[in-house]
Amino acid sequence: MVRLILASSSPRRKELLLLLRVAFETVPPVGVKEELSASFDPDELADLSFRKARNVYERHPDAVVIGADTVVVLENAVLGKPSSKDEAFEMLVRLSEKMHYVFTAVSVLERRWNFSFIERTAVKFRKIPPALIGEYVQTGIPLDKAGAYGIQDYGALFTEIINGDYYNVMGLPIGRLWQELNTRGVI
Repeated sequence: MVRLILASSSPRRKELLLLLRVAFETVPPVGVKEELSASFDPDELADLSFRKARNVYERHPDAVVIGADTVVVLENAVLGKPSSKDEAFEMLVRLSEKMHYVFTAVSVLERRWNFSFIERTAVKFRKIPPALIGEYVQTGIPLDKAGAYGIQDYGALFTEIINGDYYNVMGLPIGRLWQELNTRGVI
């Protein structure tokens, strides 16, 4: 039986990985800097997901380790996790009435092979009233989410169009991950 580890502490990624209906563990990476350039570079995002997976794999070389990282990109600028409520408010104002892209890089390491892929989903927001943005920001929820929103929570109110994988926007393109793992005989 394959030992599967999710290299993440994200409750959303854990929730999505449960859809595979296989046993897995979660082990967060330790000491991996999550800094990305201000302008979007897909190779940099893929490298970050790989470093997260490798960090955990080095401690658990008997396992298949999955690492992932998600960013929101608006006009080629990366919107990561906001560092304050003010920054979260500003991000959501910027996203209002705009098309943006959510990219998730996924890397999987195993002793005989490794692979990475990047999933992209286009999301367009409605015009969001500043009062609603303020209410959402005051909940504190946006502070641990790339782009300052979760599509599975208040972000559902903002979303007008989604083109691509909904689960990618949540932080893990679970259908593509299942396909890649299944093709390699992991699940």
